[in-house]
Amino acid sequence: MTDTDWKVALAKCKKHIELRLWQKTLSGAHSASNLGADSVEHYLSLSYEKILTGEWEWKEEYTLAEQMIRIVNSLISKEVDKVKTAKGKSFKISYRNIEEEFYNLVDEPENLDELALHETKLHSIETAICGDEQLEFIVEALKEGKKRTEIASLMDITPRQFDKLRERLIRCVRTHQPSAN
Repeated sequence: MTDTDWKVALAKCKKHIELRLWQKTLSGAHSASNLGADSVEHYLSLSYEKILTGEWEWKEEYTLAEQMIRIVNSLISKEVDKVKTAKGKSFKISYRNIEEEFYNLVDEPENLDELALHETKLHSIETAICGDEQLEFIVEALKEGKKRTEIASLMDITPRQFDKLRERLIRCVRTHQPSAN
């Protein structure tokens, strides 16, 4: 094999992968988050590696490019099968928006007991932070439904500085009510 043979084979294989995975790399089996790398580079490097290490049984009737394409097709099919199995589904990574979860306000209380409990908790938080203007501002902004970045902007601080203030708020409430978790 000459360098030219390899360059031609790699170019043909890369083009084949791009065509085969067209619009299939944003999510699912062939996404970068699932494969851990760009899908085209992932499959191209695996096929190249399998040829060099001899893992792939060489068929004399196929050219180097055809051999690499056959390897890629096999790898793509195996990846889809792997993702469809129960084990593959159990390893699926799901992403959560932590900021949104933290700032989502609890549903409005449905009855008077829940409303009273809600008011009691809010009063104890306000009592714990009484006199600290920054923490009072944060609680008022949270009651209005403002998000982390909005509050930081209103306070003219960075979101990281806001996080420190939020930690201080939690500590104040916990020290004021040692039984609260």
